[in-house]
Amino acid sequence: MTDIAANERNARGDWRPAKPIALAPINNWPLRPKALAKWLFGFPGYLWPQNAFWLGIAVLTWAYLTPDLATMKNFELWWIALIHLRNMAMILALFGGLHLYFHVYKRQGDTLRFNTEPLATNSRRFLFRNQVRDNMFRTLIISVPTITAYEVISYWAFANGYLGFLDLAGSPVLFWAWFAALVLLAPVIHSVHFYFGHRLLHAKWLYKRFHALHHRNVEIGPWSGLAMHPVEHIIYFSTVVVQWLVALHPVNALFQIQLAAFLPALSHSGFEKLRVNDNLDIDGGGYFHYLHHKYFECNYGGSLTPLDRLFGTFHDGTPEAHGRMMNRLRERRRVLG
Repeated sequence: MTDIAANERNARGDWRPAKPIALAPINNWPLRPKALAKWLFGFPGYLWPQNAFWLGIAVLTWAYLTPDLATMKNFELWWIALIHLRNMAMILALFGGLHLYFHVYKRQGDTLRFNTEPLATNSRRFLFRNQVRDNMFRTLIISVPTITAYEVISYWAFANGYLGFLDLAGSPVLFWAWFAALVLLAPVIHSVHFYFGHRLLHAKWLYKRFHALHHRNVEIGPWSGLAMHPVEHIIYFSTVVVQWLVALHPVNALFQIQLAAFLPALSHSGFEKLRVNDNLDIDGGGYFHYLHHKYFECNYGGSLTPLDRLFGTFHDGTPEAHGRMMNRLRERRRVLG
């Protein structure tokens, strides 16, 4: 639970957590077994509630909202349209629901909000001169079809035996152990893939042509999460390709896709956490990624893996970290002339 007493703002209305951003305990060496176990199995922690919740959504989606795998051996409009409409409805419910909760009805007020600046209206940076409408358009009209395309290709390939080719049918224990291992690793796969894909998009040529569109969102809301250029959508959702190489069951691929699709809603909410009640806050890694939108040159990944720390781009929100970032940028400008 976040200390609300720390919900103090500077003169510009900026807020930051009372404590520096900490990487997940799995990144601290030597490992501390007690802290690691608490993080893995505690509440809230790695498994509970977020990743368990999204796994439950993936299982229910597969069981009740996805056609039978045998019917997806051929590309047919009816089942592709069904998956597309289902994805559209789920994105509308999640992203739209969080937007209404935080920014329209303001049910959390400004508690744990990074900045009190409103989302942009009458701005030339955005389609329709409106940030929310721009973000919704890019999410629903571009992102959702990309999600659907990756999902459709996954099912078609599994149905035709092009994926899931490792035969463990005679070893159910090994099959389900591998299935469970990939479920547990899916958030890590997402984090690692996101870091390297994101760093690639910050290369000058790619940034100017593609990724700069996403960074028009300096102040962020839930709909900002998937407001990207189509090329960035293709790169971002290609995280499922890892599951194409190693998964034995379509649910592993679906879970990987849905993590990529759903996690940006809360991480771009503009708030540190979603306050459920006085005893439970759901952490979406918001401040970690908010600093990236604010400064561009830090926190390319997430706090689950140590890649930002390893490559010198980690900003923990403290003045000391900010000073290190500015020194790094000055040195880079000096070297590049």
